[in-house]
Amino acid sequence: MFKDTALILAGHGSTKNRNSSRFTRETAKRLEKRGIFREVRAGFWKESPSFQEVFEGLEAKEAIVVPWFLTRGYFVEKVLAEQFGSTPIPVRVVEPIGSRSEIVGLMRARAQRLAERSFRFRFRLKRAIEGLLRISKPGGDGRSQMGDGVRPEETSLLLASHGTPLHKGSRTAADRLAEELGKDGYRVSRAMFLEEEPKIADWRQVAASDGPVMVLPHFLAGGLHGSEDVPGLLGIPSGKEGWYEVGGRMVGYGAPIGMPEEMEELILRILGS
Repeated sequence: MFKDTALILAGHGSTKNRNSSRFTRETAKRLEKRGIFREVRAGFWKESPSFQEVFEGLEAKEAIVVPWFLTRGYFVEKVLAEQFGSTPIPVRVVEPIGSRSEIVGLMRARAQRLAERSFRFRFRLKRAIEGLLRISKPGGDGRSQMGDGVRPEETSLLLASHGTPLHKGSRTAADRLAEELGKDGYRVSRAMFLEEEPKIADWRQVAASDGPVMVLPHFLAGGLHGSEDVPGLLGIPSGKEGWYEVGGRMVGYGAPIGMPEEMEELILRILGS
């Protein structure tokens, strides 16, 4: 079906963080090993190969471009449309990876992992407080004392996304995703943004006034936004998935989207549809 077709993963890339393109390149290699396409390459806006360079030496007669983006926003509809408007072979740009309904399931899985890990964090936090107050409590494994983890009805679920005043697509996608996740019964389920209101830095005002907070980054893995910018705005020391204590609040931070094993299958579903 794709023996005369090249597959191009079109990502943003970064001049400041080479790790930004790591998972895009790894996914391209995984797809190449499948032998489905004549060639598989990754091209970038801010790294090499560029969107023009990625066509050099291609033997394929046509190409399919998969935008390595989470929304059909400004970059996909404006920048990519211009960059792939004039190419040496016919090109078809398909929907970005983040527009698939499977993203909801990937986000739910991250929230579930955080919930399952939370009882350990709660137990450690309680023990630390008891130690400071010199309170002696009966022993146990913590599960009986702390429960099985945070419950949706007590938890604020916040989706940390980019947003941009240049295009409403980014915000719309994040708001819809937060609404869908909210159907799982969370006390609060809202999106917050780097460049729009409500801002990620104001997460305390976005969340309920008390109770645990789960933050799921609506960013692709490897980038500075998900690994450094958002954690910094939340006041947590790391972008690693896990639970943190911030000013007396339990804050859980999920893993960004974009692991190669997830994206490989997702891209094949996009092309199959």
